[in-house]
Amino acid sequence: MNFNRRSFLAGGVAASVASQLGCGQESDAAPVLGDLDSARRDFPRSENGVYMNHASQHPLSAQSARAMRQYADYLANECSRAGWYEVSDEAKALGGAYKREVKELFARLINARPSEIAFCLSTTVGENMVVNGMGIQESGGNVVTNDLHYSSCLYNYKMRQQRGLDVRIVKHRDWRLDPADFEKVIDDKTKLVALTLVSNVNGLLAPVKEIADIAHRNGAYVYADIIQACGAVPIDVQAMGIDFAACSTYKWLMGLRGFAYLYIKEDLQGTVVQPVQFGGGVSFNYEPWVEDPDSGKGEIVYRPKQKASQYEVGNVSSVGCVCQQEALNFIHRVGVDEIQAHAASLTGFLQEEMPKIGYASITPSGNRSPITTFRVPDPKEAERRLKEAHIEVTLRFGNQMRVSVSVMNNQQDVEALVAALA
Repeated sequence: MNFNRRSFLAGGVAASVASQLGCGQESDAAPVLGDLDSARRDFPRSENGVYMNHASQHPLSAQSARAMRQYADYLANECSRAGWYEVSDEAKALGGAYKREVKELFARLINARPSEIAFCLSTTVGENMVVNGMGIQESGGNVVTNDLHYSSCLYNYKMRQQRGLDVRIVKHRDWRLDPADFEKVIDDKTKLVALTLVSNVNGLLAPVKEIADIAHRNGAYVYADIIQACGAVPIDVQAMGIDFAACSTYKWLMGLRGFAYLYIKEDLQGTVVQPVQFGGGVSFNYEPWVEDPDSGKGEIVYRPKQKASQYEVGNVSSVGCVCQQEALNFIHRVGVDEIQAHAASLTGFLQEEMPKIGYASITPSGNRSPITTFRVPDPKEAERRLKEAHIEVTLRFGNQMRVSVSVMNNQQDVEALVAALA
């Protein structure tokens, strides 16, 4: 059966999914995810109430959903793993799931080389790979982090502390991080300083360059969790002094859970951070595996992986990669600077208007991330009003409301939030 973009949608289930996503019947020239002005129409979730909870999960665009259905169609109709078997050019492209292109697109997004990017399962997995590969506890070193680092990451370090690792946790000051507080605890035994570039708590854009300078002066390296920043805030790992970073794709990269990137600076690969998990292949050089063994080779032949791929173990999510190819092209087409400016106009409005109705902000004024967090005077009443207005944000920590905006939001959304709570 020849594969084409319409064949999968001929099935009843796929047609139902397409209808739910507002895609309609597909054509040979499937729509392309547009620009900032048309982004709201590209995300069907915007038609179902006001969604400002992207820091939890970003909805997929209709085009990314279509690309994944196209990949499912390939798997159902023209899946092939034999290089010699004749398949269409489109199937060949989908067979590779755009992995190479996606690495290049992500690397460009953070000003890194593709050879510095590995695929992994999640942000937390990436951080664990870095810490495990550095052998910090074995060397008698310590780790410095802070209480605005993601809670799962702090759990990671508390468990290691329980097993003997010297972990130093800097506390925030009025929901801000002061580099001077890091300088007090970083010493010549500090091996790693771990922080979150944009806090999932209040959207704080950390002073990463100042902290990195302190770390590097003491011979330490810097890891950044960039999941709440990447795709919404400009990132330059070189200019910011970031040595390692990890990022899942289901927030402002507009992708799926279970698919993530790990960045390791090229000159630190295999030296400062050793691979501690391995996966690859071997060939056998003896009978009956081969009829004529090569006397110049050993019995089991293998070639160690090079660059960042040495940290990759097993398969990565192909459907997640297909989704990213669509989403990353959109992010590059619009530009992260434009995306950040759009979010800043919305969060700036909230920073000005929410305190007037009794919702004090714990996000610093002028902070240029897509997240703002407010204290809620009456959480139960706020929840009731938000439900009535069909507005989704995050309510947590007893009395905090986190509002996280993206390209699919507009001025009417933030005005609706203020009106619902006023």
